[in-house]
Amino acid sequence: MDVLTPFLMSLIAGSASGIGGLVVYLFGEMDDRLMGFLMGFAGGVMLIVSFLELFVKSMTLVSNVEATIAFTVGAILMMAIDLTVPHMEIGRWEMGIANPRMLKTGLIVAIGISIHNFPEGLVVSASYTHMPKLGFLVAIMICLHNIPEGIATATPLTIAGMSKRRALTIAFLSGMTEPIGALVGSWLLLSMGGSPYIIGMGLGLAAGVMTYITVDELIPVAYEFSTASSKHYISTGLLAGMIFGQLISIILNV
Repeated sequence: MDVLTPFLMSLIAGSASGIGGLVVYLFGEMDDRLMGFLMGFAGGVMLIVSFLELFVKSMTLVSNVEATIAFTVGAILMMAIDLTVPHMEIGRWEMGIANPRMLKTGLIVAIGISIHNFPEGLVVSASYTHMPKLGFLVAIMICLHNIPEGIATATPLTIAGMSKRRALTIAFLSGMTEPIGALVGSWLLLSMGGSPYIIGMGLGLAAGVMTYITVDELIPVAYEFSTASSKHYISTGLLAGMIFGQLISIILNV
């Protein structure tokens, strides 16, 4: 089993968070309409890959019921992380972050975002194990998702008074848990034998993880960044992301 390739793909995808942070470092805050479009676009590509690729291919390896159970477990796993780990989601503070002084260190911010990014490495590993082209497709989509995530991470930090350099560093480092997740995912698949059943359940789990991230973070944050007059940019971005995801899938013949 190839472990190095999914690791490198996750490393590149995780580094894309730093690109988003670099945009904030160089240009400051972004226009609400552009930010809404980018977040919607990222959500669109994530959803299309989650359902048309990961979940559908999961059902070709295991039964529909088992794929649905795996999907549910993945979504619940991410929800449990949300409810139990105090953190700052991309673009906004959640319950559990009450002390503004913590913002100056950036530690709790980085930990929270890193925990959220870790499962994305697992997704790349499971996808690549089933089909290298699918792993490549998933890595591209996560990369596209991580760029606006990096922007949405660095922006509130700089507004709150953190230096742009530190905000950029946090945005970049938060994505570095993804290659670690890829290594863990490869190890788990190897230790469990890497059978079609295990891979199928892994793909279903990955679909649940990515769907939860999209509906709980990307789309809500997109509307948080937008105004009433610019909300249609989010819908446009969402549809454009879905179409883009389908086109890339066709080009790669996944």
